[in-house]
Amino acid sequence: MKFLALRQRFLPGDFPPEEFERPLPSRELLRRDVWVTLLVMAAALLGMEMMLSFAPAEDAPDRIPSYLAMCALTAPLALRRRFPIGSMLVLSAMFLGFGIWMPAVMMQLAPQITYFVGLYSAVTWARDRRALRLALTGVILAMFLWLVVGITNAKLVFGEELDLPMAIETSGFIDPVIAYAGYSFLVNLFYFGGATFLGLMSWRSAWQHEIVVEQAAKLEEQAVELARRAVIDERLRIARELHDVVAHHISAVGVQAAAARMVQPRDPGRAAELMHGIEDSARQAVGETRSLLRVLRHGETDPGDSAQRSPEPSLAELPVLAEQSARAGVKVELIQVEHREGFFEQAGAGLGLALYRIAAESLANVREHSTARTAVLSLRSGSDANGEWAEVEVTDDGSPRPGTAGSGFGLRGIRERAELHHGQVDIGPRSPTGWRTRARLRSLNTNTVAEATEGATP
Repeated sequence: MKFLALRQRFLPGDFPPEEFERPLPSRELLRRDVWVTLLVMAAALLGMEMMLSFAPAEDAPDRIPSYLAMCALTAPLALRRRFPIGSMLVLSAMFLGFGIWMPAVMMQLAPQITYFVGLYSAVTWARDRRALRLALTGVILAMFLWLVVGITNAKLVFGEELDLPMAIETSGFIDPVIAYAGYSFLVNLFYFGGATFLGLMSWRSAWQHEIVVEQAAKLEEQAVELARRAVIDERLRIARELHDVVAHHISAVGVQAAAARMVQPRDPGRAAELMHGIEDSARQAVGETRSLLRVLRHGETDPGDSAQRSPEPSLAELPVLAEQSARAGVKVELIQVEHREGFFEQAGAGLGLALYRIAAESLANVREHSTARTAVLSLRSGSDANGEWAEVEVTDDGSPRPGTAGSGFGLRGIRERAELHHGQVDIGPRSPTGWRTRARLRSLNTNTVAEATEGATP
C-alpha cells in the first residue's frame, strides 16, 4: 500500500488494477528480441575492441574475458519480455559482479544501456506485480549498498583507495568526497528512477490499450446486435404492414363475395359489379404484398416482374379507400377538417402512412364485424400546448355481428402506430349503438419529425 501511495504521489493518474496482467508477448516480438540482442552484442564487441585499441596496454583488460563478459551482459536481453523479472535479476547480479572484478568493461556504453533496458522491461512486462516490487526493491537496495560501500570503503571493493584530489586542488566549492558521493547518487537516481518511470508509463499504456481494444470489441458486438435488431424490427414492420393489407383487402373480398352470391339470382348485373370489385381488391392485395415482400429479398429481383416497388399509401388515397369500402357494401362519408390550410399535404410520409393504415384497419373492422351499412371517416388536425396533432376517426351505427371475433392483431397494430407517433387511441362502443375507433397522433414538427420516424418500429 505504501508503494501504491508513493506511486500515486509522484505519478498521478489512473493505473491498472492489481489483477491486471499484461498479455504475453507474441512470437514475433520474441523473435525480434533475439535478433536485436545479436545486433547489440555485435555492437558491444565492436566497441570493446575499439576501447582495447586506443587504451594503454597496462590499463586494458584481457581480450577474451572482456568479450565473454560483453556477451554475458547482453544475452539476457533475448528473454527480457518472456522472463522480465528473471532477466533483470540476472543482469543485476552480473552488473555487480563485473563491476567489481572488471570495472573497465562496465564503463562501456553497451552494458549500461543493456542494464537500463533490462530494468525497463521488467517494470513494463512483469505480470506478477508483487514479485516485481520485491525484486526491484532488492535490486535497488543492493545497488545502493554497493554504492555506499564503494564510496566509504573503496579499498575493500576495488583494492585501492579513492584517488580524489584535495579540496585545495579543485575549483569547486564542495568537498571532493561529498561531491563524488552526491554525483554518484544522482546518476544512479536518474538511472534507476528513469527506467522505473518509463516502465510504469509503458505498463499503463498497455493497460489503456487493452481497455480500448475491449471497448472496440464491445462496440462491434453492439453494432452487430443493433443490426440484428434493425433487421428484426424491419421484419416486424413488414409483418404489420402485411397484416393490414391482407385484413383490409381480404375482408373486402369476403363481404363482396357474400353480397354477389346473394344478389346473383335476381340481379346478375349487380353481382358482376361486385365480382369486379373482388377482382380489384385481389389485384391490389397481390401488388402491395409483392411490394412488401420484395424488401425481404435484399435487392433480389424477380425475372418475371419488372415493376418497381410502389410507394406507400398516403392520405391522398383516402377517397380511394372510401370507394373500395363502398363497393364492399359499406358506404363511407369522408370528412376532413384542418386547423390550418395545407397541414395534411405537408404531413410527413410516416404520419400519413400511419393515419391511412389506421383508417383502413378501422373500416375493415366495420365491414367484417359490424352490421352497419354506413360509416363516417373523419380526418382532423389541431394544435395545443404540446404541439400539433392529427386525428383519424371511424364511426358506425351498426351492431356487432355474431361469430366474427377477430384475433386482436388489428387493434394492436392501431395502438402500436399511435404509440410510434406519441398518440392516443380510443376504441369502443358508442351509445346507443355503433362503434368508434379514434386515434390522435402527434406531429411536433410537421415537416421533419414525422419524416424522421418514417419506417421506424416501436
